[in-house]
Amino acid sequence: MVKQWQNWLDFTLALTSREIKGRYKHAALGFLWIVANPLLQMLVIGLVFQFIPGFRTENYFLYLFLGLLPWSFFTTSFSKATPLFVYERYLIKKAAFPRESLVISLILSNLLHLSIGLLLVLPFTGFSVNAVLLAAAVSWLFFFTAGISLLFSSLNVKFRDVDFFTKALLPLWFYTTPIIYSPEILPHQLQQLLVLNPMTLIIQLFRAAFGVPETFSFGQSLLIPLSLTLVVVVLGLLVFKKEEQYFDDWM
Repeated sequence: MVKQWQNWLDFTLALTSREIKGRYKHAALGFLWIVANPLLQMLVIGLVFQFIPGFRTENYFLYLFLGLLPWSFFTTSFSKATPLFVYERYLIKKAAFPRESLVISLILSNLLHLSIGLLLVLPFTGFSVNAVLLAAAVSWLFFFTAGISLLFSSLNVKFRDVDFFTKALLPLWFYTTPIIYSPEILPHQLQQLLVLNPMTLIIQLFRAAFGVPETFSFGQSLLIPLSLTLVVVVLGLLVFKKEEQYFDDWM
């Protein structure tokens, strides 16, 4: 059992290394592109929304960046993972290997990007960070992303509309997550709905870890999004195990 786990881990890490090297192989700026996207988004959105009443919060650019970093990790992983089994169909047909490693390695490569982005935040917070909250935020984000990515990528092998649905879903999801705005500007009823979104609490955890002012309450508000995350992870694993045996038939 231990040997199998070690083999799986070694293979997954090898795929992760391949993904990272392949992504920036012919890029002149290389790994600088890791944080370029969230930085550019932060500058553009921040310059626009900081002048709109209700959107301004203390340290708005930092507030915004700590929302965009985990969101960028999530949306990049989720959108690329959904069609991944279809894109890698020749490799899947040619060799026997744990197919879930394709999805996990993609997410792990993006985890490196997230980590580098978080390191850039430290100088702006006086190198102050709550390690426990940060570990909880990263872990929650990783498992939620892995669960939903396995679920959608497995379904997309048979139903190719899933990929189109994902691309349509993510922009809507962005605006229903308090990334560019504070939940406080919304009516109480809408604030309650935001709590049902796991990404809302995950992003608030990241901000809380770096001491960025935010209305954040632990306790019962965590119960529903944590439960939804657990459901997504379990459902993702079950659907993957069920559909994996039919991958060759649908490709």
